[in-house]
Amino acid sequence: MGSFLEMKKITKLFNENVVLKNVDFCADRSQVKALVGENGAGKTTLMKILAGLYKPDSGQIFINGKQAVINNPKQAQEMGISMIYQELRLFPDLNVVENIFIRREPIKNWSFVSFIDWNKAHKETQKLLDYFELNINPRRLVKTLSTGEQKFVEIIKALSQNANILIMDEPTSALTEKETDKLFKAVTDIKNLGVAVVYISHRLEEVKRIADVVTVIRDGELINSSDISEIDINKLVMAMAGKEIEDRYPKLKLKLGKEQFCVKQLSFAGRLKDINFNLRRGEIIGITGLSGSGRRTLAKVLCGLEGPFEGQIVINGKIFNSMNTHLAKLNGLCYVIGAGFDEGLISSMKTDENITLTNLKRISKMGFIDNTLESEAARDLIDRLEIAAEKDEIVANLSGGKQKKISFAKWLFTNAKILIIEEPTAGIDISSKVDIYNIINELLMSGASVIMISSDLSEVVGMSDKIIVMFNGEITGVFNKSEATHENILYYASGGKKPS
Repeated sequence: MGSFLEMKKITKLFNENVVLKNVDFCADRSQVKALVGENGAGKTTLMKILAGLYKPDSGQIFINGKQAVINNPKQAQEMGISMIYQELRLFPDLNVVENIFIRREPIKNWSFVSFIDWNKAHKETQKLLDYFELNINPRRLVKTLSTGEQKFVEIIKALSQNANILIMDEPTSALTEKETDKLFKAVTDIKNLGVAVVYISHRLEEVKRIADVVTVIRDGELINSSDISEIDINKLVMAMAGKEIEDRYPKLKLKLGKEQFCVKQLSFAGRLKDINFNLRRGEIIGITGLSGSGRRTLAKVLCGLEGPFEGQIVINGKIFNSMNTHLAKLNGLCYVIGAGFDEGLISSMKTDENITLTNLKRISKMGFIDNTLESEAARDLIDRLEIAAEKDEIVANLSGGKQKKISFAKWLFTNAKILIIEEPTAGIDISSKVDIYNIINELLMSGASVIMISSDLSEVVGMSDKIIVMFNGEITGVFNKSEATHENILYYASGGKKPS
């Protein structure tokens, strides 16, 4: 007897490039099937075929023994297939209930009039919120929720559609440890409801923790499928990359220079309170905390995206009592966005246009952009950062790892020397992560310094010289690299205080 879901000999081409080649994939009810591989390996494409976003060029799909023809997402949904994408796909200005039931609102008929039965929708939503022990008001606007809470809204939305196959693409990207624990409990509950869960992730420790079976795809081909108990992390990495990766956190030991950046008694709108720290040339400061801790707000205030603030920002000895994006850029301070590439890059534009956008004067003559200068500048950075992309490729068509490198290239083009980097490796594979860390190392060696804001504690501990922990807009703990552990970071991230 076959599996509940079977995808047989799936092949997909984009512009004559083979993205998937005769891939077989299966999953059973009450099972978490992890799907892993490097960026561009084809795993998300395979699942988008199952979800009806793409049509395969050849191959067949069977659900519960019957052949399924899936031409669009609506058909997939009617067959009980739901996909939760890496990028949040909610309407921020609608509330939780409206997001969950959009385009399928329950209808109540009264005489000759039909209207939406919001009472029924609220009851159904509350039932699911209670099941997952989520303290979220169903009438809250989605934009007021944390990233983790929004992710749970998407899960509830999928389950309310009676999904029997749930695809989760990088579900813990940008989630905190506490939110990840809650998500894993939800995944276990979903599995126990008889749902087949396909779990796409680059965080292999999580895969070991949550999955029953793991399937590896490399360069569009199935490499192997194994019971999770039979495989270790090193073997998994080797199967994904086709090679051994020796050092996952290649932190350099550099002699630190003079102070480049300093924050003194900074407060903002009741969301940040008395923030103090300094950053030296060649140093990486890691800032971490749970959702709502204020780490992202801090980044935005420092770069002039939020304000005004109380206190001082000092850049190379120059005191600023206010900040805006123009001032930040003029003084070599930049913010490499991590929450979504829609904020950091213009996805519909070409690679070279994105890279040079931050410094148009440098590629202009007589007030007009010189295409030759633009092309040469972009090519130089593409080569230096080893981005496997052409300068005229549309950014939306590139993998997450390549997009992240283009975000770095964009700010390198301005000669930025103080980089605030948010979630530097969220949602990208291990090889690309190491590439990003090595780019950061090169920046440090060239005299830059880095503030790294990350929810990945292994990354924070592995790459930082100093670690700052935030809770509720305040700094609750500061550690040197040698004294930082996951346990003591989580203690202070949860509001723990130093013994008096």
